[in-house]
Amino acid sequence: MDEALTAWGEVEVAPLRHYVAYRRMVNLASVIFRPKHAAILVYLRVDPDTVELDEGFSRDMRGIGHLGTGDLEVRITSAADLEKAEPLIRRAFEAA
Repeated sequence: MDEALTAWGEVEVAPLRHYVAYRRMVNLASVIFRPKHAAILVYLRVDPDTVELDEGFSRDMRGIGHLGTGDLEVRITSAADLEKAEPLIRRAFEAA
């Protein structure tokens, strides 16, 4: 996960109490580890209206309280999910 979020350039990693923030000028992603659910939740700074939401993989978090920054939640439970999330991570990186 760390490699995927830092692959395209200089990204600052800031471990905080409840999540890990990845930022350039602004936060591009917040990562929360959920071991009980066997998932990693990534909140990306991407407009959910520009993404085709996939049940169980991504969801719109606007108006829902959550830790971290970002309006798009991506749930990573496997290596295939990480590959599927890479274009979204890239968009968040380019926008930051």
